[in-house]
Amino acid sequence: MKIRRYMGSNTQEAILKVKMDLGNEAVILNTRKVRKRGLLSFFAKPMVEVLAAIDDDISTKKETVKKVETNKQKESSTQKEINFKTNSEQKEEKIDVLENKVNNMETMLKKIYEQFQNNTGSAPASTSTSAPVSAPPRQEKTERPYSKVLMQFYNNLIKNEVEEEIAKKLIDTVSKKIGDTTSINDAASMLYSLISGILGKPETIGLKEDKKPTVIIFVGPTGVGKTTTLAKIAANYSLNLRKNVGLITADTYRIAAVEQLKTYAEILGLPVNVIYAPNEIKDAISLYADKDVVLIDTAGRSYRNKSQFDELKALIAASEADEVYLVMSSTTSVRNCNDILQNYSFLKDYKLIFTKLDESQVNGIILNTKFRTGKNLSFVTTGQCVPDDIEVLNIDKMTKNLLGSIS
Repeated sequence: MKIRRYMGSNTQEAILKVKMDLGNEAVILNTRKVRKRGLLSFFAKPMVEVLAAIDDDISTKKETVKKVETNKQKESSTQKEINFKTNSEQKEEKIDVLENKVNNMETMLKKIYEQFQNNTGSAPASTSTSAPVSAPPRQEKTERPYSKVLMQFYNNLIKNEVEEEIAKKLIDTVSKKIGDTTSINDAASMLYSLISGILGKPETIGLKEDKKPTVIIFVGPTGVGKTTTLAKIAANYSLNLRKNVGLITADTYRIAAVEQLKTYAEILGLPVNVIYAPNEIKDAISLYADKDVVLIDTAGRSYRNKSQFDELKALIAASEADEVYLVMSSTTSVRNCNDILQNYSFLKDYKLIFTKLDESQVNGIILNTKFRTGKNLSFVTTGQCVPDDIEVLNIDKMTKNLLGSIS
């Protein structure tokens, strides 16, 4: 058995030396840290010493295997030299055959390309399987392709999950009005004006002047944060605007929903009334005749459950609310957003609140929803803190976020 010592700055380095010298069959007998001799060794980092061993039979077998492999390589090299001339002749014949096939394929591809150009009037698209993040918009044959500047803005809108149809309309409008050769600043200014015009001016709660309470009802899908949003608005109107606020909840289906609103009401010092059926809503509102604002919380209802959704419709109708707020999460996908809007289209008039802006990296849903519905935007929420994390939507900031930057 061979026993050897190996030194390294660390264990890995020492073991690597063992493997390089003795191979993977080596056995590690001992590992320890040692210092070099001399005065300076006190200031130096200790070395790692590895004691390794390998059986003599294994070592001998290794040397034998190496010799055999060397002989085989020599024999193979000699055989290759003998067959070189024969192989060269065969390769020349194969090359001639391949060249003929390549020439035939080039001719065939050229014919297919020319036929495709004649049919479509443009070059075929790349067959690469890796598509770009945002593909160019589909354009009719009579349309010119977008300039580089407009294409960059189009891609920014798509990355922000603005629907393709809406993004294309915006870019087409700019292209027609100021042309494709416009500068970045002119294109950005035009798009800023178009998008901010679509978003419009946000509207908040319009209080009555006849000393009667303004009744507001909050509706929307499950999980969007209606109760927390209502509590934030209640806190703002009660603490900051010094208004008398009354709360009503019809969300008796969700676990602890009533207790959640009661907790907020207790902290804010506001009265809260619980109703269990649509026919109770008018009596509950009448109890707050001396209030400035009455806020009504509803349960999230799935439009797929017809009976529950019909109950929500009945509650909204019975409340005769002055204002209706449709609350939506900014994390909702485009498809789900369109489904929600379609199923809440029974509402005659409403305003839009978007929650969870802090959880969403893109805000295309806000522009998409405003474009599809034409309803006024209002508040947005940016966190869970009551009453701080709520504000009126900043149109300037939102428009700039949607446009993105041009590199």
